[in-house]
Amino acid sequence: MKQGESPKSEWVGELADGPPSKKDFAALVESDGARDSAEVEYYEAAADPQFVRNETEQRRFRSQFRRRLRHRAAKKRPASGAGG
Repeated sequence: MKQGESPKSEWVGELADGPPSKKDFAALVESDGARDSAEVEYYEAAADPQFVRNETEQRRFRSQFRRRLRHRAAKKRPASGAGG
């Protein structure tokens, strides 16, 4: 295991990252005037309030998890610039 990693790192790496899917699907559906029924279904699923909430929470958790690992790794590093 590399410094600053956790056994959960692989699992967290699979969580959503980046902008919400809802916006991407909306743009996709609008681009062809909602003629593709599969795209419309994907958008409707992504626009479901529960899906949006879960996706947001996963992205938030992923960010907090990575921040915590960075802080733990920084505490383990020796202080630079001290002495003289």
